[in-house]
Amino acid sequence: MSTIYSGKIKQKARDLRYKGWSMGEISLKMKIPKNTVSAWVNDIRLTDKQKERIKKKITESAAIGRPLAVAANRRKIERWKEVIRNSVKHFENIPIENPELGKLICGILYLCEGAKYPSSRYLYLGNSDPKVISFFINALRRYYKIDENKLRFGIGYRWDQNYQKLKNYWSRITKISKSKCLNSIPDIRTKGKPTLRKDYMGICRIIYYNTTLQFELQSIGETIMEKWSRRGSNSLPLPCHGSALPGELRPRKSS
Repeated sequence: MSTIYSGKIKQKARDLRYKGWSMGEISLKMKIPKNTVSAWVNDIRLTDKQKERIKKKITESAAIGRPLAVAANRRKIERWKEVIRNSVKHFENIPIENPELGKLICGILYLCEGAKYPSSRYLYLGNSDPKVISFFINALRRYYKIDENKLRFGIGYRWDQNYQKLKNYWSRITKISKSKCLNSIPDIRTKGKPTLRKDYMGICRIIYYNTTLQFELQSIGETIMEKWSRRGSNSLPLPCHGSALPGELRPRKSS
């Protein structure tokens, strides 16, 4: 049933409207539905001064409410992320000592992020995430007999970034000597465009002069993808991009 309001209550709502109150304010103060208030005061024409007051109040309310809404949304996202993290915790129990499993993960990662044979004739993988780079280089060292003399790294970076700082950073992450960092120049397309992410350390490119290992990792990834593709009648192989090598970063073997 709809509530019946007295003429006195309706008049009070109209008086507030004449004073330049918004319908939302009147509804909140009098605890009356906004659509009901709107029907009572719809014929009242506000002055420019009253309209300006309402506009100011809306702006002030938004300024107060926006940070609260952002904080509430962040808490909601964190709860959502925590639920997912907990649901995959059992993967922590996978034995990393199993070399076949380690090589499988390396192969899939390389298929997605690495340069493919025959476009490239050496192992080449780049990423901006230090965790990905650290995992990949450590996995290579763990599961394969790596010749450290054949390892290099390069850096793709923005115009306003400090190259020496980046070289020191990625040398610590990869545990490859700074002397084995390939010379590179900043991306000219970023000139005059400040780097917004303060934690962005450019793109690290792991290079290993060994075609056999490159093709082995690529083949592992392709084998797994093809097997899973055959299992589903409607599934197709996942597309993986090829890595283009910038001329200024193309590795040159040391004498």
